[in-house]
Amino acid sequence: MLRTHTLPAAGVLLVLLSTPALAARLGGSVSSSPGHPIVNAKVVLEGPTGPVATTRTTPSGTFALEAPEGDYTLRVVADGFDAPPRQVTLRDAADASADVTMGVAALAEQVVVSAGFVPLTRSASGATLTVLDEAELRTRQLESVQDALRSVPGFTVARSGGRGAVTSVFPRGGESDFTLVMVDGIRLNDMGGSYDAAHLPLFDLDRVEVVRGPQSAVYGSDAVGGVVQLVTRRGGPLRAAGVFEAGSFGTWRANGSANGSAGRLRWGGGAEQLTSDGFTGTAPGTGETVSNDDYRRTDAMASLGYEGDRWQLTGLLRAGRNERGVPGPFGSDPNDTYSGVDTVSRNDNETVAAGASLTWRLAQAVQARGAVAYARRDSTYLSAFTPDTPTASGNRMVSARGQVDAAWLGVSWTAGSEWAVERAASAFITGLQNQEIPVDRSQLGVFGEGRIEVGQLSIQGGARFERVVRSALEGNRSVFSPRPSFAEDTISVVNPRVAVSWRALGGEAWWARLHGGYGAGMRAPGAFEIAFTNNPGLKPETSRSLEAGLETGWLGGRLVADALYFRNAYDDLIVTVGRVAGTTAFRSDNISNARSEGVEASLSFRPVAPLTIRGGLVGQRTEILANDGFADAPAPFLVGDALLRRPELAGFADVLLHVGRVSAFLRIDNRGDVRDIDPSFGANAGIFTNPGFTTADAGVSLRLLDQVEIFGRALNLLDTDYEEIFGFPSLGRSVMVGVRLASSR
Repeated sequence: MLRTHTLPAAGVLLVLLSTPALAARLGGSVSSSPGHPIVNAKVVLEGPTGPVATTRTTPSGTFALEAPEGDYTLRVVADGFDAPPRQVTLRDAADASADVTMGVAALAEQVVVSAGFVPLTRSASGATLTVLDEAELRTRQLESVQDALRSVPGFTVARSGGRGAVTSVFPRGGESDFTLVMVDGIRLNDMGGSYDAAHLPLFDLDRVEVVRGPQSAVYGSDAVGGVVQLVTRRGGPLRAAGVFEAGSFGTWRANGSANGSAGRLRWGGGAEQLTSDGFTGTAPGTGETVSNDDYRRTDAMASLGYEGDRWQLTGLLRAGRNERGVPGPFGSDPNDTYSGVDTVSRNDNETVAAGASLTWRLAQAVQARGAVAYARRDSTYLSAFTPDTPTASGNRMVSARGQVDAAWLGVSWTAGSEWAVERAASAFITGLQNQEIPVDRSQLGVFGEGRIEVGQLSIQGGARFERVVRSALEGNRSVFSPRPSFAEDTISVVNPRVAVSWRALGGEAWWARLHGGYGAGMRAPGAFEIAFTNNPGLKPETSRSLEAGLETGWLGGRLVADALYFRNAYDDLIVTVGRVAGTTAFRSDNISNARSEGVEASLSFRPVAPLTIRGGLVGQRTEILANDGFADAPAPFLVGDALLRRPELAGFADVLLHVGRVSAFLRIDNRGDVRDIDPSFGANAGIFTNPGFTTADAGVSLRLLDQVEIFGRALNLLDTDYEEIFGFPSLGRSVMVGVRLASSR
């Protein structure tokens, strides 16, 4: 028991630690050469435990920061440019200055928040990272996150039709529920990891960060194959922008956003509306006219932050609604089973995400951080079978996280804990009286990590203990899938991770960096997997991943190439096995296994500042393995079969151009053949080859005035007929034109 006389001493200590330090000021400028300022560059002042202050350069390329006195690292991040970090010392009542000249670079250094427990630079992290910043998102005129993820080697994006259709992401051969999706640290996945990537807009973002490979040592359940994090804009010089565009398929989109600072306040916000009629022509598979492919999406976001001398407080609120018709498959029909286009079915989703975080610097080398978050999704589905009574489902999650970051004797470390409760409900999840019952569970994670940098060597290593408790669940007397009552169930898992980065050779003109690591991931069973089994003890699905890569820079960083080998083992996959005699007494169980291995390669070339050429390629082999304790794979698959919808070969190439007032892009995507299933009756009706395809997109924008820009793009420029998911045709050639208004000071 804590003795009462120790409380005053603890209070005095906290007061001393939290006494505001005297702030000092750092000012300067950022330019590519004398007389050529770099506008909107991110300027970051880092202490031993991470960023202390952040701002953006003004239209004249200047910046100003305030921070407690001490020794710091100054980093500047700008699209297409790079500069080495520099050490600065701030002293009370003495202004410091730092003018930074940046050189042209094919791959700019980035400070990312998704690759570990504290923000890390891309080169210091051994994790495999892709960062798509605001400048690229705007130049390529991207609409949604699923479009951005197509630029991530190793991520296969599969959309069942046009805008708003259900979109799955398969990371490195993993399942579609193996990717954790977050906005500013708020988890968006449903219970069990499922997430439809079709609906996240890009209008209010600073960047999209993607980490490939298991990250459960950092984030716990659902981060089996990777993490996608959206980082919103907040603070900096005042900026406001508005976009309106319209084009083919009855599509139009409008948004407005703004961000800025007022003293110590940092704020940002915006809203977007997108509407599209979708496919309205003749269905290839039925000859009917499609009339139920329309899509509507509305999103809004607001964020606010306050930066004190020793603490930072931020808050975020994001809400959205989307509605889409569901015409069903109307393309390839190998078994001639289509009964017609569905003109009734519709899906409606409402989402809310809110969070707040506090960072408290107890000393220059010690800080405490805490965060709370809430995420909600409510959905209704109207089908032709129940045209007057939509079925409802929903998911809720409340979480809290606390950690301490410190640096001592050259080693940085983090320790902390995260707690979450979630509830999933659906009209299809029912109890003994056929009443709707929720699936409740709680998660507790305890984690720790150490980080060390010695010269050009960086090592991060840690682990997380995860305890998942599912509450007791009432049984169900369904004639088709009866379920006994389940007692409370507890799952305990430990997931380790280690990542290494070593700049091994070279100097400024040429260099080589080795990077790689090992990690484990886990995904606890989802609500429907729990509700539609007679197995009370489903275990989590797990992964073990090994990766190793070589990144090289040439021509002073204007040419960067990266090649990486990965190997993933997926164990305890949950499958329905009732048809496989002798495997288990349950309808579903953790007996399936699979593996994937392959090579990811990327190339970025920036010969001159206005031109960037970039490409990515992945070659992977996936394999279904035998069930545990049995010689066969889950029916109807055979041991050695490739996993569904994972191409053996896929790649992309981008050309981005900025010349004066003109910006342009050209994008080419290629995906090889994949195995897929019958679009009406699934795998038991047959496994088929879905042919590969090549598509091209192109666009151009012209800045007429400092505040006015007109733009246009052509999607599927070659008018290619293809299906990302078998039976669901993608949209043909389309054209969008628009105007962007922007102001800043």
